[in-house]
Amino acid sequence: MKRRGVLFCCMFILALVLVYLQPVFFQPVSHSRPVLDNPVKAPTNLNYEPIKADGLAKAIGESLSDFEEEFGSPIRTYRTGYDFEVRVYNHLDDQQYLEINTDGESVQAIKVIGQGGASLAPFSIGMTMTDLTEITMIYPNFTLKQNDRSVSFELMEQDMNYRPLVAFDNGTFAVLFFDQTNSELVAVAYLDQATLLKLSPYQLTEGELLTFQESQTVDQETADLEKETLAFVIIEKVRNQKGLESMGMSLDTHKEAKELVQEITNNLSDHLTSQRIHAYQKALTSERTSNFTLTPEEWRDILKEKEIDTTSTIFEAPVYDPTFTILSWYSDPTIYPALSNQTQKIGIAFSKENMVVLIQEDENEHTEDSTSDDL
Repeated sequence: MKRRGVLFCCMFILALVLVYLQPVFFQPVSHSRPVLDNPVKAPTNLNYEPIKADGLAKAIGESLSDFEEEFGSPIRTYRTGYDFEVRVYNHLDDQQYLEINTDGESVQAIKVIGQGGASLAPFSIGMTMTDLTEITMIYPNFTLKQNDRSVSFELMEQDMNYRPLVAFDNGTFAVLFFDQTNSELVAVAYLDQATLLKLSPYQLTEGELLTFQESQTVDQETADLEKETLAFVIIEKVRNQKGLESMGMSLDTHKEAKELVQEITNNLSDHLTSQRIHAYQKALTSERTSNFTLTPEEWRDILKEKEIDTTSTIFEAPVYDPTFTILSWYSDPTIYPALSNQTQKIGIAFSKENMVVLIQEDENEHTEDSTSDDL
């Protein structure tokens, strides 16, 4: 009887083990997908899809001679100090401003402000973001192949709302600049891929950028003066389009801007921490992820030391293409108010790829109009 009791207990324990461990060793077959604790979500930020090239997008990459056969000779040429120059055209009317970047052989970029004779199709000045979404999706992520390497960048929310990027099926791109006040399109920049990667208007997430090369035939001081004139012209063009009065380039303000850009670039260690100096130096290389700007605190200390009164200041590096940078500023809610004020005077200074804009209260002092003979 005792042996039967022991045997019964053993069989009972074995039965319990088999019952409770059966799901572990003999899992039921199921045709449904397993449920994971942390499922991998389908990507929502797909790489871009190009649209059909039309209008000026088809002129990117064509020879300079072919372009000028249609648009005529430039009315003004600006040297940049780098491996491209800016040529300005006014072929049909005075309502539209059109300029190109060229190495003297081909068209690398075309920038247009205002509506006029040159076709912006499928875009149009004054169109809204809603109008744009009927033409194409607004993509936040772009991955490009350059020299067998991948370069990726990301558009932030502000970029997608005011400075979206559109790709065309001929390998070119367009950056669209929307106004901060009414969200209407005010300008378009068409670019080849190399120029897009050199200007790098968006946050770099992978790879290295291309860089502009300094010109060996152009005097940098002369180029700086021409870029200062061009920058002022572009600010006035946008202000005119918005119905604002001319700001006017003040001689005294321009002189102070020159002093500031020299002070900043020549005496970095006096004004910036070692970490910030490293960020500035990185911004001038192919490894930069974004441009470098001074913080309000850094500006406050510099202006106090130099005893300069100002309402607004901008320092940005690198700035290779003044027009592209200024159009980007008009699409930036932090800079837009300063550039749109009705009663201020402005000074603009370059030192190679470093740009300072100084805006002060207008006290009706003598100003110099840089647009008197060209635009």
